[in-house]
Amino acid sequence: MKRVSVICALLAAAATAFAVDANLQVYYDFGSKGTACANQRSHRVTTTVELFHPDDWGSTFFFFDMDYSINRSSDNPQDPKNCPFGTYWEITRSLNFWKDTKAQDLSLHVEYNGGLGIYGGKVIAGGYAVNHAVLVGPEYFLHTKNFKNTFTLQLLFKYIADDFNMWNVKSEGEWKKQSGNQIPLQFTFVWACQDLFRAEGLTFSGFIDIWGQKQSVYDRKKDEYTDPTKQSFVFISEPQLWYAFGQWFKCPNLCIGTEIEFSYNFTGAGFMCNPCLGLKWKFL
Repeated sequence: MKRVSVICALLAAAATAFAVDANLQVYYDFGSKGTACANQRSHRVTTTVELFHPDDWGSTFFFFDMDYSINRSSDNPQDPKNCPFGTYWEITRSLNFWKDTKAQDLSLHVEYNGGLGIYGGKVIAGGYAVNHAVLVGPEYFLHTKNFKNTFTLQLLFKYIADDFNMWNVKSEGEWKKQSGNQIPLQFTFVWACQDLFRAEGLTFSGFIDIWGQKQSVYDRKKDEYTDPTKQSFVFISEPQLWYAFGQWFKCPNLCIGTEIEFSYNFTGAGFMCNPCLGLKWKFL
């Protein structure tokens, strides 16, 4: 979930009424470490396409992730070979009809996200889904006077399909209807700092998502899946550091950087750290 470029675009939007930002990011995954990782995510590449567009009524932002396997040697049945194996996309709309009032930094945030993927070895064995999720709530934008440091706070009601009316199998083999999340809220914090340490072209950005969800995730320590009827705390953060090194040879659109994904109870029970190295090309 790489949404941090939206804040960089907001910086441009603050200076230009209708600035548009579009970019392509390519990451190499060095592999996940921690208690949550059920398998090593090495020899994998992720591409991210992002677009941000402001208008008179607010702004629209979306990104699309696709994961590719380039591992030709592993016999792990959970490791697809030489093919795209996972997709995820997210689209958000920030509604703001009151830009000329004292409440101009407060917006209404509406969001959708979802995805799907496959797993298997030489023969694809199955797939998985990231269920439809709809979020809505207030969004507050903070910034320094020169807009080089920006921060966005969001408190969102989060609806996940099949999460409020879950069906689970009882020990006797009968079906039992379960209630949904006790606290269906998500807190999101997004930040961006341009020209970090007064180095032109160096940007530090990222986001933090925190929410509660009833889900069944793999517990590596116990070698079993957690109880899907119990709500768990979920945390994910993806800080990024980018440097526009292309500026040294008249190609300011080209950036090199890194992203580190920190998560808890996201793709497995417990903590996970996943470092990546990437390139970014800005189209606009």
